[in-house]
Amino acid sequence: MKPVLSFAFAVAVLLSLPLAAKDRIDPAVNASSKTAFETVSSWVRKQMDAGGRYSYVTPDERSRVNARLDEMERLFGDKTEVSQMSDADKTAMFNKQEEVNAILAKRDNERLICKNEKPIGSNIPVKTCQTAGEIEARRRNDSQYLRRTQNTPQLKSGGG
Repeated sequence: MKPVLSFAFAVAVLLSLPLAAKDRIDPAVNASSKTAFETVSSWVRKQMDAGGRYSYVTPDERSRVNARLDEMERLFGDKTEVSQMSDADKTAMFNKQEEVNAILAKRDNERLICKNEKPIGSNIPVKTCQTAGEIEARRRNDSQYLRRTQNTPQLKSGGG
């Protein structure tokens, strides 16, 4: 019986490894060649518009991403591959790419966020998952609702 339980535990651990590895976010920008970069750059700029995958970037983040993408484009210059760049340019390219990917990973509407929370009246935690886009949309809607209700005059009731 004990070997069967050990085997079952080992299988369960091995099957859970792909799930744990999926927590890592793939980078949005990977500038290995000039043509691939141009395609990805235009896609990222489009996805930062309303309704896109990165639509919740702040205005400051949007300007930083656009500036870094422009700088990366200038680094390519007349070169078609990163391997043709000098070491200093490769380092600059990598640093700009990392900054862009950090911003985009933080503002990715499709990023799944899961929490284990104990409901009121229970000690059994329940796992709930939402996308970052759903959470941000709810936060913005709640803020709008509070602003509207706080600016609405209150009617007094009762006799005086």
